[in-house]
Amino acid sequence: MEKTKKAIIVSAGTYAQVYSEYLSSEYEILGYFDDDEKLTGNLINGKKVIGKVNELDKFIANDLSISIFVPIGDNRQRSRLLREFEAKGYLTPSFISKNTVLHESVDIGKAVYILSGTNIMPLSTIGDFTMISSGVNIAHHNIIGTACFFSQGCNIGASINIGDNVFFGIASTITTGVKNISANSLIGSGTVVLKNVNEGEVVVGNPGRVLRVAK
Repeated sequence: MEKTKKAIIVSAGTYAQVYSEYLSSEYEILGYFDDDEKLTGNLINGKKVIGKVNELDKFIANDLSISIFVPIGDNRQRSRLLREFEAKGYLTPSFISKNTVLHESVDIGKAVYILSGTNIMPLSTIGDFTMISSGVNIAHHNIIGTACFFSQGCNIGASINIGDNVFFGIASTITTGVKNISANSLIGSGTVVLKNVNEGEVVVGNPGRVLRVAK
């Protein structure tokens, strides 16, 4: 079946390549834009690296119906680019895989990406520019800030306030009873968090302990 929607992917990294595969179920993928000049003109998984990110404006100037996706793991970089594209009037839609279990009461922000096998229970809020990978479980009454990243297999308990720019490593767990995971913190892979996390803390282990505070 011919696809009527077209998309560009910003970044040609491995995660962007994964998203190209998922997005291709709904979009004609026109190619990548990446600031690594050595990649320009190359084919990656059958899609061309068209140019650097600052060349994107010229490419879509005559077709503002093209959607732009920015599946970059760096929370600050992803949110910065999406804000810039939004300010220019470009389309920056959300992408939610069809086999995600998402209750109708969940409030989804702008340009949110959610991959397959994720389950989000009722009455949670997902902030703008957040990326949620596959197999993530998010319980009820959570408030998740902007530009967070949830790696595969994360488990988030109920009634937790999560600040902006938080990164959750693979299979990390935040138990119910924790009230706050503050902004700019990082939860390491496999970590089990049993108490509140302060801003910028890097937490690892089971039970979670503060390894350092990010600068």
